[in-house]
Amino acid sequence: MKQLRNCENGSRGFTLIEITVAVAIIAIVSISFAGLFVRSLQSSRLSGELTAATMLAQEKIEELKSRSFESLYKNDSWNEQVLLNGMEFTRHTTLEILDEDLVKITVEVKGKGDAVAIVTLRGKI
Repeated sequence: MKQLRNCENGSRGFTLIEITVAVAIIAIVSISFAGLFVRSLQSSRLSGELTAATMLAQEKIEELKSRSFESLYKNDSWNEQVLLNGMEFTRHTTLEILDEDLVKITVEVKGKGDAVAIVTLRGKI
């Protein structure tokens, strides 16, 4: 049968204070990594939203460039609500006559975050 030994001064092992300090350090490091993870998710969501907004703006620009010049030759602006990948965007389109042969097309798309604007010129050929 094994006998229990008494712990004497100088015996090896961890004290309660050492364990508490180690747990506190691990907790602080874990909280820091959790904050980085949350920030990374927010950045990823924002990046996806900006990419979708850019795509919607470019899509409208291409649609308007494919129309005849005469159909664009007017000062006009309008808003559209667009739903893409579960995200809602407002697309504001402006046509501005600069010259008798030149129209400026501006498309601005805004979601929950920043807005994306694309400007192009359409000339009469």
